[in-house]
Amino acid sequence: MKQDKAESRYYISNCFIEAVKAKMHNKNVKIYFCRPRVTGKLRFQSAHFMWEDEEGSYDFSEPEGKVLCPLKQLLFRGHVRKFEKGFARHYSAYRNRKNMTGGRKWGKTTL
Repeated sequence: MKQDKAESRYYISNCFIEAVKAKMHNKNVKIYFCRPRVTGKLRFQSAHFMWEDEEGSYDFSEPEGKVLCPLKQLLFRGHVRKFEKGFARHYSAYRNRKNMTGGRKWGKTTL
């Protein structure tokens, strides 16, 4: 059900900066935090921020299929994607659940 579409051109930023900018322009924007995790392929995904307004859910992401090392995830060339309303809430709940380590139980995950 994840259907996204590019809402912007590519430019240098990150998901936190874009979420804060959205909140500054619209006080009704809600920001969602996603914990860092290790995927099933043992690939590290850093913390992620998404935001939602009256029209839908958004994030700032690298081009599809591109894998960035953690240091390069601080600032990178990406674009804003738009999802159906409610997606940010569901995705952050999925990412923030306990033992989110790609199906492996590696112990407690704390921030």
